[in-house]
Amino acid sequence: MLIPPLLAAFLEFLDLGLPVTIPAFASLGLAVVMFFLPNYNAIDEAKKARLEFTRALGAYIELVALERNNGSGVRQAMEAAAEIGDSWVFQRLNEELTRSRWSGLPPWEALHTLGDELGLPELDDFADIMRLSGEEGASVYANLRARSAAMRTAMLNDELTQANAVGERMTIPGSLLGVTFMALLVAPSLLRMFSNT
Repeated sequence: MLIPPLLAAFLEFLDLGLPVTIPAFASLGLAVVMFFLPNYNAIDEAKKARLEFTRALGAYIELVALERNNGSGVRQAMEAAAEIGDSWVFQRLNEELTRSRWSGLPPWEALHTLGDELGLPELDDFADIMRLSGEEGASVYANLRARSAAMRTAMLNDELTQANAVGERMTIPGSLLGVTFMALLVAPSLLRMFSNT
């Protein structure tokens, strides 16, 4: 809010004064923009964190599948897989699983709660698969591998879509640059032609 009045004072010092209303409206406009900017930044950071969590979750599901294939129990497989990674995602999963162990809750309930808290339906799906394995003793190796492959395919498709959108946006500046270059090439001959007539 101080930038417009300071800029107005600087311009007044240079004898280029502005009406008082311009800095006042500029201060209010900047205040409104700066009020909403942290909210926008938080939403953007949350989106990036969800994407990072989803990527790490694909690796975590693969690790749990390998642990289950080696004969580990449901809780043991989930905890061992969470202890392997050192990113914040694996640490958060490990914290939730440890909390569920100490509170006596099944690990899939902790993952359901975490999935609801973070807004990650993929984590809910994984928790459902692990619940089937824990409660009914179902073999989930193939399901976990298929779920991990489906997540990787979905992320790859999203990234390809984003890359295509960026590529399409890049054609506009390239086209404008080509038109500008052609105008620079043609302009001297057109000027000569019109100046001779």
